[in-house]
Amino acid sequence: MRFRYFLSAIRSRITLRLAIILAVVFGLTVPSAILIPYHLRSIETAARVKNTEDHNRLVEILSVILSEPLWQITPEIANISSEVVYSDPRVATIEVITLPDHKEFIKNDIRLKMQKGPFTTMAREIKHGGQIIGEVRLTLAEDLLQENLASDFRRYVMTAVLSLILAIIFILMVLQWRLVQPVRMLMDESDRLANGELNDPIALNREDELGHLANSLEATRQALKHSFGELEIKNQQLLEYSGTLESKVRQRTQELETVNHNLEAALHNVNSAQTELARVERMAALGSMVAGVAHELNTPLGNCLLVASTLEDETKQLMKMVEDGQIRRSDLSRYASTALDSTKLLMRGLQQSAHLVGDFKQVAVDQSSAQRRRFGLLVVLQELSALLHSSLKKTPYTLELDIPDNIQLDSYPGLLGQVFTNLVNNAVAHGLDGMSEGHMCCSAELAGEYVLIHFKDNGKGIPPEIINRIFEPFFTTKFGQGGSGLGLSITFNIVTNVLGGTIHPSSTVGQGTCFEIKLPLVAPGDPEASDPLLNNS
Repeated sequence: MRFRYFLSAIRSRITLRLAIILAVVFGLTVPSAILIPYHLRSIETAARVKNTEDHNRLVEILSVILSEPLWQITPEIANISSEVVYSDPRVATIEVITLPDHKEFIKNDIRLKMQKGPFTTMAREIKHGGQIIGEVRLTLAEDLLQENLASDFRRYVMTAVLSLILAIIFILMVLQWRLVQPVRMLMDESDRLANGELNDPIALNREDELGHLANSLEATRQALKHSFGELEIKNQQLLEYSGTLESKVRQRTQELETVNHNLEAALHNVNSAQTELARVERMAALGSMVAGVAHELNTPLGNCLLVASTLEDETKQLMKMVEDGQIRRSDLSRYASTALDSTKLLMRGLQQSAHLVGDFKQVAVDQSSAQRRRFGLLVVLQELSALLHSSLKKTPYTLELDIPDNIQLDSYPGLLGQVFTNLVNNAVAHGLDGMSEGHMCCSAELAGEYVLIHFKDNGKGIPPEIINRIFEPFFTTKFGQGGSGLGLSITFNIVTNVLGGTIHPSSTVGQGTCFEIKLPLVAPGDPEASDPLLNNS
């Protein structure tokens, strides 16, 4: 009985307006509670299907664009090509392995640590000319998918709430029947204003809010009419100004064409200057080597000249004794002994000179002509080390070679020698400069179809803030002190553009620097090219 009394009391207190509002609220809430989960499931299913299609498409794209870099064994190009797919924020990892040896070719998983998952992985075979050469595995994270689904849920909830509020407002407006006609009249006036009919005034003789709204519309009508008048004046002025605009545009276009022509000329001059600087740098290194060889030849040739002059004096003295008939057996024996010793000294000095000249001849031919040939890595670097010995002799620094004698290359010995010379000069001028003693070591080892060369020094090292800039043209820490800033830049261009390899520096301040050079045993390019360095610059 009490419950019925309670329901009756509540029912008596509910007004018609409140009953309508409650009916609308329940009428919108119940269908929304049923339809929203259904729509969310539909959206989730569609999103997952699209995600799977995108996954398939991205894997197919990777298997196509990575075919050539994998066939050419160029991980750098493969990384650049895969960046197109990795720019998709859903991609977690891209992994490429070679087949049939199952070695890792590239792997990009920088974004994996920042993603929560779950993750899905798809794999595709990479083919080249119908041959399976590798496999690409693409892993996608569902972080964005989950966020989108959550966003859809919030959007549907907000839509339902907004619909409920708008429905209640509309019902309240319907209940206020006295507002319908004035509002319609004001809407008609607004439409008239929107159509540009601004001559007839808007009047509603009421003191309530609708009256104030009518006054505001009238003020708006007057303001629009005034603004349209000003716009017509401005439009006329614009029409007059447009006549001179075309001539100004043509003038600006001609100025831009002139500036563009000047920029092209400047770029051509810069390219020419860079080519000439590369040639001058190479000739400067050869000139420095000539001075070192001349210094080395000076000692043995001077000794030979001294021995020859002494032998000449002894010969003249012997001939004088023969002419005077005063020669004795002891004199003849002494002369023969002197001649034998002199001959040995002459042979030793001339052999040393011939060895230096032979080394210099081969190195000079290589560095001046940049011809391609087959050579032994140890032989070429030994010849260069012998020629660099004269300049290193004046310093407290030593150079050591740790290279097997079975490494044969089909490449450009002159350009490789220039790389070696530049690294030695860079270590002496920057890494070991100011030290009481220092050591440089060049080692090499075979790695399949490549040779790995490590050039190390125990010098001061390279600070982290500049190690990424050392290969930039004209960058030097000794500007104005004889440093051109071109040595390592030319070295980088030779290694990457001509010899077909890579060079990577690593350094710890106070513990020295190491340059790791990876070169193919057979250099790319046209073997008939007269100067590959200048052709690739």
